Amino acid sequence: MFTGKKKTAAFIVVVGILLKTTGLLARQCSDAPPGVSTETRCCITFTGEASGGTLIFCEYQGGKARCATIETVQGESAEKAIERLAKTIDDTNPLDWGGFPCGKGYVYSSMGELKGLGGSCGTHITAGTEIGLGIPLPPYSLTCNYKPEANNITLRWINPSPDAYDYVQINLHKGSGGTVPGNTESYVFDLNKYEADMKIGADFYSKGLGPNVNIISDDKPGDHIIWIVGVRNDIPSNAAAMHVNKNIQQELYSIPFTGGIAPNWESWSLDANENKISFEEGIRQGLPPVPNFPYHPVKTPEKKPFYQVINIGTKGGTGGVFRKFIGLTPGHTYRIKTRVATLTEPNDSQWSFSVHAAPNGSDGRDLTAGQMAGLDALPGGSKGPAMGRMALYDSSLTTKGRFVEISTDAAKPVRGREITDITLPQGVDSMTVWVTCSSSAALSAGLDWIAIEDLSVQNP
Repeated sequence: MFTGKKKTAAFIVVVGILLKTTGLLARQCSDAPPGVSTETRCCITFTGEASGGTLIFCEYQGGKARCATIETVQGESAEKAIERLAKTIDDTNPLDWGGFPCGKGYVYSSMGELKGLGGSCGTHITAGTEIGLGIPLPPYSLTCNYKPEANNITLRWINPSPDAYDYVQINLHKGSGGTVPGNTESYVFDLNKYEADMKIGADFYSKGLGPNVNIISDDKPGDHIIWIVGVRNDIPSNAAAMHVNKNIQQELYSIPFTGGIAPNWESWSLDANENKISFEEGIRQGLPPVPNFPYHPVKTPEKKPFYQVINIGTKGGTGGVFRKFIGLTPGHTYRIKTRVATLTEPNDSQWSFSVHAAPNGSDGRDLTAGQMAGLDALPGGSKGPAMGRMALYDSSLTTKGRFVEISTDAAKPVRGREITDITLPQGVDSMTVWVTCSSSAALSAGLDWIAIEDLSVQNP
């Protein structure tokens, strides 16, 4: 996009198509360097002070998240932090823009404003442990329900608060999507319209007018990556994402975490143990290089570059992570699959690591820490640490550091499982999946993937 008038003009046309299709609310730079069109450049203004941590700024188009990373210092101004971020992007091109002239000042900053980013603002996300600088918290519990009779996908998610965003950016892989007001928590993708819009883009590329990228997925029909981003004062949050193939939706993506918590998930702990548990992003080593395409999806769980780590400290504690699946269909039967691992275990202590799933109540209210710990009854009335349990690991059975798949499928034996496929009661349209770590000494466990299949809808 940065070399030659022909390529620049072609890129502007592509962005024009996508802007028309998506309704992106990108803010354009007003003072781009000479010879560079403002129509294909984005500016983002960070504010306030840094909390101190890792700031990860990424370009994400449904495949490999390409990111710039800096370390911030608690209390430093947005002006200083973003000056370093701009220099990192301009000097090293970590966002991997083709033909980008490193060190020429194309990306720069002024008073906390990150300027000169290529393309539209709708492709950027912000992740890491830095939670200041005006960065909004991400949405979570994204659920994508396929409706074959209408050929659409109904999205539901949860915003961190009613006023968290100015708007929410919604994306279906390779650009098609839209924006909705910041207090919105649902959206319907009309797949008929999407397929027509993508044909326009495919025709454009097939005539050699744009970069040599595969705009149409090579996966089977009905295979989509969907992600949403909250935006406040032009600053994007991290993304919540799902990979959808008809009646199966799963977490297959390469998005870094926010505050040590995986996209879509939240943390929980018993109040007395809140400071005894920590959460972090595990990084999978030894993965093969990913081709430099804007869209190159993660296709299997073991190829995900990141995984959730739950750490119990030396003083022990009880807690874990959870996510909801919302907007499901009452009366339908769902199968849950996930992959977990015991990473480090105490030698001479009582400990356990378990995975659970259960319908929420008809009011959809979150389960409490007491319910997830087995101290209080679940909405269905059952109580105890075994309720809703999909699997149990303790000193008599560990995964020896390997991630293993577990399921509610009754045909696949799993130690400690107390439930099989879940049929939602009438009047209930959500369920919660959670993991519980409980130990009197240091313990680490992991989770890297989850999938939910609507068994009541056939997948042709």
